[in-house]
Amino acid sequence: MNKKNTIIAATVLAVIAIGALIYQQQKPDADSKVILVAANMPMSGELAFYGNEIRDGLLMAVEDAGEKLPSGVKVSFDWGDNRFSPKDAATVLQRQLLQSPTIYTSALKPQVMAVEKEVAEAGIPHLVWVLDLTPNPQGTTNNFRTWVSFKLECDVFFEHAKARGAKNVVLCFVSLPSSEAAYDQYLAGRLRDELGCNVIIERYNPNVGADDFRNIATRVASHKPDLLMLNGFIPQMVGIVRGLRPLDIIGDGNTMAALDMLDAAGALSPEESEGILVAAPPLMISPDERQKDWMSRFEKKFGRKPSYHAAFAYDGGLTLVDSATRIELPASSAEWLKAILATDTEGITGRIHFDKDRSLITSLQPAIYRNGSLVPLKE
Repeated sequence: MNKKNTIIAATVLAVIAIGALIYQQQKPDADSKVILVAANMPMSGELAFYGNEIRDGLLMAVEDAGEKLPSGVKVSFDWGDNRFSPKDAATVLQRQLLQSPTIYTSALKPQVMAVEKEVAEAGIPHLVWVLDLTPNPQGTTNNFRTWVSFKLECDVFFEHAKARGAKNVVLCFVSLPSSEAAYDQYLAGRLRDELGCNVIIERYNPNVGADDFRNIATRVASHKPDLLMLNGFIPQMVGIVRGLRPLDIIGDGNTMAALDMLDAAGALSPEESEGILVAAPPLMISPDERQKDWMSRFEKKFGRKPSYHAAFAYDGGLTLVDSATRIELPASSAEWLKAILATDTEGITGRIHFDKDRSLITSLQPAIYRNGSLVPLKE
């Protein structure tokens, strides 16, 4: 029995010693100032691609620009996996709030909706990865969109419809609050009121199965559109395009696809993507030498070509570093909000600055797929 007690006591002491060592390794230096960024992302599951791109863009930015931080200041990330589930996003948030993060960031729209109210109540600056017309729900001012928006995309599509003289337009989109507001209200309204188009809405559930895409494509084809707009996440975009191709609905420049097409194109053959129009960030169409160098460094570091998500995440990371250089740390959430809103620096996607609704001021340009490559559209 004494021998058994001795072993137990030794084990307990060993656990305590290991715990103390881990604590000392994780505990910041007494004179250091840690900027804790809590991230609530889909890091696994069907849409893990987005979370991984955002993560790597943020990490690369902090690594590249970290030397600009004041002496003793460090950026630390807490990566929470919401698995593209609002319920999981809410659970991740509760754990992260216990750590009093300096900055919060979350993706994608359903998960942002699950956490944004509590983050706003805490007053924490919130970098949101949403495409809404406006990133801040009524009564909140702490959300910063460091991404592109549906409004920019819809404006490009409207001009394309105008140039083609479209008359019979089908808008096919995933039924979510953000896409409903953008396509059923904003874009459809402009097409009807300003161009006199006959606009037909075909919405679908975000949880559609493989067989449903053929049914969606058949419904779209029955309207005989002279212009078609497709919206959805990567799996839906691939499924709908493949459902439409055998029906000969997609013609040269008569089909406009949402931003997710920039990612979905990698899963489609050149024949499947041929002639499809997108509204793309300029660096995805004709990158300059600086952007090419960044893309090369990203690919070397992570073993894959960067998407536009990683590029905007990189600029999100630069925003954090730049803001930290203009305030005295540690700073209050109000001071951080003011500093981020005042950001005006050079990023990899262009100039980084925000408008009055806290959306990144950026642009999208029309481009079209030719032989598997994205090229500028010439109307």
